[in-house]
Amino acid sequence: MKIIIVGAGVSGLSTYLQLRKVLPAFESHTILVYESQKPREPVPSGTSNPSLSKLADLTDSTTVVGNSIGLAPNSVRLLKYIDPRLYEIFKARGYVSQTYTFKTARGHTLAVTSTGDKRSPEEYTISCPRYGLWKCLHEVVGEDKIKYRKVVDVDLSGAKPVVKFADGGEEDADLVVGADGVRSVVKKAIFGEENERKYAPRYEGFCGVGAFVDVEIPEAITKQKSMVFTFGPTGSFGYCCAAPLPQRKLGWWSNWGTPNVPDRNVVDTEEIRKQLQERHGTWKDPVIQNIIEKMTTDRVYPIWTTPNLPHWGETGAVLLGDAAHTLQATSGQGAGQALEDSVTFSLLLSHYVTKAETSGSDFTVEEGIKLSAKGLYEIRNPRFATIRARARNLYVTNKRVNNIIVEYMFYCFIYLWTNFPIIGKLVVGNVFKEFDEWNAEEQVKEYLENKDH
Repeated sequence: MKIIIVGAGVSGLSTYLQLRKVLPAFESHTILVYESQKPREPVPSGTSNPSLSKLADLTDSTTVVGNSIGLAPNSVRLLKYIDPRLYEIFKARGYVSQTYTFKTARGHTLAVTSTGDKRSPEEYTISCPRYGLWKCLHEVVGEDKIKYRKVVDVDLSGAKPVVKFADGGEEDADLVVGADGVRSVVKKAIFGEENERKYAPRYEGFCGVGAFVDVEIPEAITKQKSMVFTFGPTGSFGYCCAAPLPQRKLGWWSNWGTPNVPDRNVVDTEEIRKQLQERHGTWKDPVIQNIIEKMTTDRVYPIWTTPNLPHWGETGAVLLGDAAHTLQATSGQGAGQALEDSVTFSLLLSHYVTKAETSGSDFTVEEGIKLSAKGLYEIRNPRFATIRARARNLYVTNKRVNNIIVEYMFYCFIYLWTNFPIIGKLVVGNVFKEFDEWNAEEQVKEYLENKDH
């Protein structure tokens, strides 16, 4: 079987590693990874990169997106499941954030909650640059396994999918995996004209800015090994340690609501500072004020999501990660859900390929690919839909609030949700427990048993 993975981001490379692990007789299969953007170190703060100044050029596999991620315990465990070396490298390069601290713009601490999953051995959220996870994956996969050619189209009309490149070349495969982000070429091939009419990326009405500053990590983080989230009437602001303490890498981000999509993501640094001061200048946290003073980024990122899709793949192609279900920034689950997709699909495909290769079976690999894509959607889409709905419920934190009563009502909501689990469960469900207890192997096993496959 020949598989082409389009996109060398989190979903693409984790899928490569997982398929390498679980496909029967792996040596008999060919797996190729194509990526349009050549690897580069993150753009230095305050420096524009003209080749990536247009928003349409940015995908989930673009390496210059300067922001931090917090990988939750369940996702950290998935790294170990996919490849123990990946797990060890990632943990060594990130920072173990054992708590989340929730604060108000007026200086009140609403809650400090553990990020631990209460399993043995206990795992905690790991914070790091988005680029850091990408780099760990590249290191474990090996740069020699990634081919830098831009895919511009996928033809699904023939007996096999045909991938077309910007250089005029073509290559067929038994399966094309679309791990190419919110503006997925593979998604466009699957849905055709409906891709732009019904399933084009949608602007969520929010933008984000974030990067890193080289400072001594503040006590607000080190005292309780915390990621800090602050909410106020003009948006939200967060910060965390994004590397081992001696590296002095403080990651920060600010999200806010705005009806208009910026026409470019490169903005003058002083203009960004002015905007940050307008939104957060009166906020009481001195760490936030220090970040605004020292920050040098010139990038602003509008938040796009993928509309609900009727399926994630047919006719020899499947979508994973942001190509299938781009989530909002408020979910904090983008990278984690990409990993879950990769493991779930790989386990399904391994099962069906094994069945197809069983002596005397009239079940074909083509049927197995189709059932794997169908199973992925049926297992994963309900979970994704729940996460997205809950993230949208938190969007009030990014809208300008001009009424002090409304502002304090929201603070009360966060206080009750984080300090009284029974109330939180009634309002938004048992969020953290559901995130940490979801198990891809168990879900796939149960699904196959129910389908009698």
